[in-house]
Amino acid sequence: MKVAEAQILCLKQGIPFYSYRLPGESDRFLGAQLDGKVIPFDRLTGEENGFVIVPFRESEKVSPWFIREDCVFRNVLSDSDLRELLTGERGMAAMWTDEETDVDQEEYEKQVATLVNFLRNGGGQKVVLSRTLTFRVNAYEQAAVWFEHLEKRYPEAFVFLVFVPGELCWLGATPEVFMRQSEQEMMTMALAGTRPKAVAGEWGEKEKEEQAMVARYVKETLTSIDGEGWMEEGPFSKVAGGVEHLCTVFRRHSALTVEQTDRLRRKLHPTPAVGGLPVEEALAMIQRVEQRDRRYYAGYLGPLAENGRVNWFVNLRCMELWPDRIRLSVGGGITAQSDPAREWKETELKSRTLLDVVQVFVK
Repeated sequence: MKVAEAQILCLKQGIPFYSYRLPGESDRFLGAQLDGKVIPFDRLTGEENGFVIVPFRESEKVSPWFIREDCVFRNVLSDSDLRELLTGERGMAAMWTDEETDVDQEEYEKQVATLVNFLRNGGGQKVVLSRTLTFRVNAYEQAAVWFEHLEKRYPEAFVFLVFVPGELCWLGATPEVFMRQSEQEMMTMALAGTRPKAVAGEWGEKEKEEQAMVARYVKETLTSIDGEGWMEEGPFSKVAGGVEHLCTVFRRHSALTVEQTDRLRRKLHPTPAVGGLPVEEALAMIQRVEQRDRRYYAGYLGPLAENGRVNWFVNLRCMELWPDRIRLSVGGGITAQSDPAREWKETELKSRTLLDVVQVFVK
C-alpha cells in the first residue's frame, strides 16, 4: 500500500491521519491514529510522537489537535496487519461547515484601503489581510492526487494532507518554517515581502520594510527565551511557487529544552508575518476587517517526536477540504505604503500555488 492509497482509505473510513513530505526531501510519510478520539494539543511534554495542527487563534470552536502516531510508514506500507487496521470500518463523522462567502476584488481593495488609512494614522506598522476562494468539487476523491502533484511541483515546500474526522481536513504546500529542532540544532525564519518570481533589480522599500519588521520581532522573541547562540542569515530571496519572498534565517547549533521550546512556540505565534505589528492591535484589526474565522490558515502544523524534536511550518498556501468543496486562503502584509490594486494582485499570484494544481477539477 502506497501513501496515496492509505490517504484515500483514511478519508473514506474516517481514520485520523497526517501525511507530509519535508522540504528538499523525496520520502513521503503517513501516520494514523487507529483508536480513541484525537485530543486537543495543550503543551509539549517531550514524550509525544505524532502530528500537531494549531489554528491561527484558538477558541471554543477552533482547537489545536494532536494526532497520535499509532502507525507510521514511509512511501510504502508492507505490514499486512497495519493494512488491515487502516481498512477497518471507523465511519465518517459529520464535518464542520459554515456559511462564509468570499470577498470580490472591489471589497478586498476597500479592506486594504481601510487598513492603509488605519496605519497612516498611527494605528500600527503592519496588518496582514487575507481572503478566501471557494470552489465546488469532490475534494476527498481528489485529495491524494493533489498531494502527489503538489509534492512533485514544489520540492522546496512542506507538502501536507491532514485529517481529523468531524473537525478538519487541510492540504497545502507551505514555504515557511515555524520551528525546526533536532537533537543538535534549532532554526526558525522571518519570511515577508512578496514579488513575482525572478523579478530583476532591488526589492522595493515596502517589501524590505515589511520583512525587517518581522525579522526584528523574531530576533527579540528568540532572545527573550534564550539570548545566547543565535546566528542570523539573510535577508535573501526565497522562491515559493510563482512568487518570492525576503527571508532571514535564525539558527543555533544546540537544541532548546522541551520547556523552552514550548514557551517559544507560544510566544512566537502568530508572528508579524501572518498577523502584524503591534501584535494585539493587528489581531484586533484583522478580526474587525475580515469578519471571519481564519481557522487553521496562518496557524502552524507538522510532526513532532520525543525530546521536543519538531518540524513545524506555518500553514500558508493551503486550503480546507470538505467532501463537496474546497476553500483556499491567501493573504498579504499591509503597510502604510500599500497599494490596494497591487495587494489584490499579490493574493492572485499566491493563489496560483494551489490553483495551478487543482483548477482542472474545480467548477
